[in-house]
Amino acid sequence: MSMSEAKWGEIIERARNDALSDQQIADIAVDFANSGKTEVLRDWKTADVASTGGPSSLSTLLAPLFLVRAGYVVPKLGVPGRPAGGLDVLAQIPGYRIEIGEIELRQILTESGYAHFISAGAYAPLDLEVFRLRQRMGAQAVPALVIASLLSKKIAVDVKTIGLDVRVAPHGNFGQDYREGRANTKRFIRVASLLDRHVVCVLTDATIPFQPYLGRGEAIWALKRIFSGEMENWLLRHVQQCGKIAMAVSHDDDSFSLNALQQVFEDNLQAQGTNFDAFCEIAEKVENDHRYVLESPRDGFVRYDLVKLRSTIVSIQNVFQPTGPLPDPIGVRLLVDVGDAVETGQPVMSVRVPDDLKEACHLELRKCFNVLKTFQPRKKDEVVYD
Repeated sequence: MSMSEAKWGEIIERARNDALSDQQIADIAVDFANSGKTEVLRDWKTADVASTGGPSSLSTLLAPLFLVRAGYVVPKLGVPGRPAGGLDVLAQIPGYRIEIGEIELRQILTESGYAHFISAGAYAPLDLEVFRLRQRMGAQAVPALVIASLLSKKIAVDVKTIGLDVRVAPHGNFGQDYREGRANTKRFIRVASLLDRHVVCVLTDATIPFQPYLGRGEAIWALKRIFSGEMENWLLRHVQQCGKIAMAVSHDDDSFSLNALQQVFEDNLQAQGTNFDAFCEIAEKVENDHRYVLESPRDGFVRYDLVKLRSTIVSIQNVFQPTGPLPDPIGVRLLVDVGDAVETGQPVMSVRVPDDLKEACHLELRKCFNVLKTFQPRKKDEVVYD
């Protein structure tokens, strides 16, 4: 680290006690970015949509495609997510290179307008070191540090226009409810303005699944259904939501074409070492591996517990961690849309899991949903500009 662990521990405690100014948060973001390699993409109109984390959304996979269609170049520096961040979803496609050098980055951006890649210690390494300390201190969800971390990645790869999907939920990193989410969103915008970044934030309700495909491979399956036009209404609504987030950033309302999005995606696959056929093969394998079903124990309305779903999927991923850095042994497809009534014995979710873990997963996944007498609607998205 460029500073002692004791010093960073003190900064983390100050952030936890909300004792950092906007300028101090901006300075931390710059320190993180300058601790490694930085890009200068002066000639390109760059943008990206990041998120504050949380399961089930595809916004960090779909929004870049919309932005490219709107005329932006998207250098997307990411980190692995659990259970299914955008980077580790794409890494499931054979041949997709997530570790790229500076020359490769510019070549990929030139060829496809979009590069999705991992730091691998080159970009903002201090951010990762401090995050590991935050983990040990139980400070992963401290908003001031989340703000600094998010902005450092955008500074490192010269993203000038930033969209942020603020996923509001009790398990969220930007506040447990919309009041806290709005306050932290406004702070993110203030700090970003100190760094000369244009920002648009969208607050989304992350207490309810955004769409029904949960898992690394399941996100690939969802993308294939999107490009083929075989979407259930639930998934279609989420695609439209992701499009609106990107449009809020780009101010372009004429880029919603699934055929056009697929072409952007295919160009990116080709530029990063693979192809659409390899993508389709993975999607089809994931679909075929969904062999187990959980049923509703009563009539009513299903309420999914995203925290327990995430925990269950991540715990199985951790079992397989020694087999590779981004294992994909498990995934879930939710079969009942939020707001739809369900009858006793009706399938609620299908599961992809190794046979020897089926029984244990069944017991845990059964704890991941309840069937209630009433339906709880999703809150509307809120857009906040700088």
